[in-house]
Amino acid sequence: MSTVIGAAFASVAGFRVAGDVGAVVAAGAVLVVPTIVARRRRTKVSTLTQDQLADGVSVIAAGLRAGRSLRQSFELAAAEIDPPIGPSFDRIGDRVELGDPMDDAVDAWAAEISGADARLAAGVLRLHRRSGGALAATLEELASTLRARRSAARELRSLTAQARLSANILGLLPLGFFAFLSVVARDDMVAAITTPAGSLAIVLGLVLQAGAYVWIRSLLRIEP
Repeated sequence: MSTVIGAAFASVAGFRVAGDVGAVVAAGAVLVVPTIVARRRRTKVSTLTQDQLADGVSVIAAGLRAGRSLRQSFELAAAEIDPPIGPSFDRIGDRVELGDPMDDAVDAWAAEISGADARLAAGVLRLHRRSGGALAATLEELASTLRARRSAARELRSLTAQARLSANILGLLPLGFFAFLSVVARDDMVAAITTPAGSLAIVLGLVLQAGAYVWIRSLLRIEP
């Protein structure tokens, strides 16, 4: 509700500054920016969680080598690893205490963490419970693999940083251009908006620009 009210005030302010186009741009910015900020915050938390996963697996392996049980090793990881992933190991033990089988508790943990790395760790734990073997050594190898995967993902993000910046600039450029013309050439913009050909050209251009932005971002999307 507060976002809608903010968009209404922004629309009025944008109309006074740059006419109809300014109203649309201002209202759109107020509606879209919070969504973008929230998505970036979720991505940041997810990336941090995936980065901490290898450390958590290493702590579990260390606990097993020290003679702890698997559940006690989860508790050790919960105590040693910072949020957001640290407390999630405690919830595995909580689910087991409530009567869930260990495999179901691990699956629920992987679903909560999400991501390919968490699914891989859960798969290793489930496989060990069925086939046995030296779990500590296996988890140490898994931690090394996870660190290598995260290193490769960070390198890939650094290599695509320029392309992602270009996509953001191209996505915002038309809105900034229309706002600029609405200030310096308002009569021309009014004529373009009020004529069928001008309105069609503006809508078509924005649709093509949005499609290009979505396409570029899809090509550069990297799973955290």
